[in-house]
Amino acid sequence: MKDFDIIDETFDRDRTATYELSIQVSLNGFSYAVKDSIRNTFIALAQLGWNGYDIDRVDFRNFLDNLLNDKPWLKSEFKRTVLSFDLPYVTFIPSEYFEPIKAKLLFEQVFPIHDEFELAHRELADDKTQMVFAIPSNFVNEWKNIHPNTLITHSFNALLSVPYSFSKKTYLQVDLYQNQLMLVLHKNAVFIGANSYFCNSATDVVYYVHGFLKSFTNSLNDIHINLMGQGELMAGLSDELQKYFDNVTHQADFHKPIFFSYRLLRYRTDFFKLFNVSITCE
Repeated sequence: MKDFDIIDETFDRDRTATYELSIQVSLNGFSYAVKDSIRNTFIALAQLGWNGYDIDRVDFRNFLDNLLNDKPWLKSEFKRTVLSFDLPYVTFIPSEYFEPIKAKLLFEQVFPIHDEFELAHRELADDKTQMVFAIPSNFVNEWKNIHPNTLITHSFNALLSVPYSFSKKTYLQVDLYQNQLMLVLHKNAVFIGANSYFCNSATDVVYYVHGFLKSFTNSLNDIHINLMGQGELMAGLSDELQKYFDNVTHQADFHKPIFFSYRLLRYRTDFFKLFNVSITCE
């Protein structure tokens, strides 16, 4: 993952109180985006790696100290701050069966919880499903020392809304970040199911997409697949999926009219979840 830092010329460090800050923590690193809420325009985007460390071995205090020394304006007041975790450690539990005290027991049926992680949960907009996810405790504690009112969620939230043009169809969102695949299925704009997988090749992606869909339906002809993400596996993946499915697009249809400064425009699909997670948390 290449580090980069883009700040639009209109960025004003003295008026961050009118800006919204979205942060995303992944296995591979840390990224953030800043939106000017007055103009509804994203004006900053940055991506930083963990410098060769695994996420459970990062010295988050040192990482954030270095970041804030370089970007002291990140400590300023923002209109809204959202911290999302783009990690594969997420599962879904029907709300009627969910009890916070038993969340760890249920979660460990799917994923072991590392000593450096804790559990968080959010109810989805359908009021029927709890999303339970593991997050690095040290990062959360260090970040909340800076912005205590930060909303914490999972990047899955950004995939919960269906574009209006697909609201009456069976719609599968295929999100690939490096080797981490996330599949989210809606039918008639109603959330049906989701799952995540680790992939080493485009063939793996096609295999998991097919198997996931077959667990919900026997007819694959009327399903629309929307592909998004970043990483080496994205190269040629759209063409590979089109060999097996009739309706595949490689684009990110945004849920609300959002604008980008010119230098950020080409990143709108690669960082779809980062750009949209705050919208679906409203």
